Amino acid sequence: MKTTKLLILLALALSLMACTFSVNVPEVKTGQTRTFEVSEASPPAEEVSSIKIEMGAGSLNLSGGADKLVEGTITYNIDSWKPGVTRQGNAVTIKQSTSTSVAIPADTYKNSWDLKLGSTPIELTLATGAYEGDLELGGLAITALSVTDGASKSIIRFNEPNAANLEQFSYKTGASEVRLEGLGNARASHIEFNGGVGRYTLDFSGINDNDIAVKMDCGMSDITLVIPENVRSIITINGEMNNTNFTGTWTVKDNVYQSGTTGALIEIEVDMSVGNLNLIRHE
Repeated sequence: MKTTKLLILLALALSLMACTFSVNVPEVKTGQTRTFEVSEASPPAEEVSSIKIEMGAGSLNLSGGADKLVEGTITYNIDSWKPGVTRQGNAVTIKQSTSTSVAIPADTYKNSWDLKLGSTPIELTLATGAYEGDLELGGLAITALSVTDGASKSIIRFNEPNAANLEQFSYKTGASEVRLEGLGNARASHIEFNGGVGRYTLDFSGINDNDIAVKMDCGMSDITLVIPENVRSIITINGEMNNTNFTGTWTVKDNVYQSGTTGALIEIEVDMSVGNLNLIRHE
């Protein structure tokens, strides 16, 4: 009965997603390709800075290695998308006008953000539209991370340990494909993830030297959770219309899955209306 209901709901959702709508929306014309330079000086090493990035449709490459607080280029070819930088003390906002976002960009539009961050402590906020993102935050000193996007295909990696405690980490997304990798290196104590329709992977590989509490609230989704061998995990699944698959050694009781006997504790609560949950335990 449960499987039958799941198939019915999935079929209904897919049919709704496949519907087409006829609307009279103008197209934004492209123009000359322009490059905007970003270069903001670092504060004293012990001071925390705030960096907020607001962009529309496009691509974002973000990594470390800057000599300053933030530096890089933004390449665009729609005049109304010219970005700007504002700064008040240690708070920097890099913002792109979205006043024409109700129009559809031409197929040849360009909006590429290539930015690097410095080594001082940073509270990082991303607010984007439909974008492709490749963010390597390993080795930086990220003290807070907030991401809000629309339709996206993005990956955030911590390939090296974070140089600061990540006090706040939230991710809110719509119809998207998101991968969070190396979360065991993020040094986050609490993670909140809110998703709509999409495919989401949270990989907790890394040093895992602290406990992590994770809250996930997703709609119709395909979720993969990767748990390394050096930790304990407790995963609680809420929602009647979902299917759970697991690899590795797990103890299962009702809707609670547990693995591991030593190491830091990763405790995850998943609220999912419809979809698949894949649990992978490395051993």
